[in-house]
Amino acid sequence: MGYLYAIWKYLKTEKAKRDVADYIRAAIIIVAVMAMVRIALDLFR
Repeated sequence: MGYLYAIWKYLKTEKAKRDVADYIRAAIIIVAVMAMVRIALDLFR
């Protein structure tokens, strides 16, 4: 239970807000690159 409390406290900090924004941005970039690779592979088949 202490682990969940520590995560909850961390998520309320300013650093966590920046970290979450970075993680979301990274996930969007990864998905975009995967989509571009998929489209490129479909074009050259």
